[in-house]
Amino acid sequence: MRVLFTTTNWKGVYFCMIPLGWALQAAGHDVRVACAPSQSPALSQAGLIPVPILEHIDAMQGERIARCAEALRAPENAAAGVPLIHPRTGQPLPDLSEYDIEAEEPAFRQRSADAIDRNYEAAVRFARAWRPDLVVHDLLSPEGVLAARVTQVPSVYHSPGLFTAREASLKDPAGAFQRHEVDRDQPLISYVIDPTPGAFTLDHGDALAMPVRYIPYSGPAEMPLWLADRPARHRICLMWGYSATSIFGTAVPALAHAIEAVAARGGELVLTAAPEQVDALGELPGNVRVLREFPVHLLLAGSHAIIHQGGVNPVMIAAAAGVPQLSLALTDDQMEMSRRFIRGGSGLCLPGLHATYEQVSEAVNTLLTDERLRIAARRIKADIASRPSPAVVAVQLERLARTGQLTAADISDTGTQQAADVGTGRLEAAGAATGGKR
Repeated sequence: MRVLFTTTNWKGVYFCMIPLGWALQAAGHDVRVACAPSQSPALSQAGLIPVPILEHIDAMQGERIARCAEALRAPENAAAGVPLIHPRTGQPLPDLSEYDIEAEEPAFRQRSADAIDRNYEAAVRFARAWRPDLVVHDLLSPEGVLAARVTQVPSVYHSPGLFTAREASLKDPAGAFQRHEVDRDQPLISYVIDPTPGAFTLDHGDALAMPVRYIPYSGPAEMPLWLADRPARHRICLMWGYSATSIFGTAVPALAHAIEAVAARGGELVLTAAPEQVDALGELPGNVRVLREFPVHLLLAGSHAIIHQGGVNPVMIAAAAGVPQLSLALTDDQMEMSRRFIRGGSGLCLPGLHATYEQVSEAVNTLLTDERLRIAARRIKADIASRPSPAVVAVQLERLARTGQLTAADISDTGTQQAADVGTGRLEAAGAATGGKR
């Protein structure tokens, strides 16, 4: 079987698909990942085969433009102490008059629309040439939907967790679906691979949900030996990702507040952040260990809790690790995802652009002392661990490619069979026997 993945250039959105790619390859299937050239190294390091045919759409620049536009139209909402970042240079923008937002915003939108349209055509061309049996697309890569429709194979949306089928991007600014005679009035997403813990109910509309166990992955790295040692005091992991620094710069006060609040309690703080963010922090307390862009999923086994800048990737990684979390959410979507998750009882959320030291300090104290957070985190971890593995979902996808459809009964039957198959090795044998069938 040939499976085409289509991905955005935002790693936090597509990293959730990597374990499924491993499972499909282990079962003997061919996997190719349509991506922008900028993502080829990350995908190759993950053991998948990139096909760099899509154009890079600078989502970070788009977010910086949105911040400038908001500052121009509603300056009263600006966060104190958080400078604007120049959309093109990525450097602090002390005066908004230095950037012509009225001209640049529509120009960026047009460039992005043109690139989206070219990506649709590139995905269709490759699908026609390679002839996949199935297409899997992420939250922000609707090219996969069109490529599947044109080549008349099933497509599946892989949610990163907490995002519904209704929220998957299906932007089509230049009418590519109409150009290829695909009816947008019909549902375009019929199946959703969903790692969201079962404790959280999401509405996928008419799309059929395919539950999957969330397997944390946030990039390759060598494991330092100290990670195998049990910490003598509580260890807090603080993840401040590339997107936070790229969009908001290196001077977000909430990050400094979090470092100070944890350090004041005498624990060990392990900070992983973008190199420029690390450099900007300067000298830090002695109980702070600093890593540069280190994969956070490797840090959580010995951690008491995690603090992060919001976003579905760290939220889900922490959930799978079973540790309480504090989200200092920076964007509207990060705030929404964090709010959805904390309803499960294992996390806290503050608006990262406006949180004061007192608020962050109080939240850190709760993170370390409230046993209810820890109990809820363990419950959610067990929930995630009980869901079907990517290997089971790979079998379901094979059935979908072979028959053209799946039912809720198909998904239930495959999940029920998992326990017996894992014990006898039949699951692996079934994958090997069907590998390569077209």
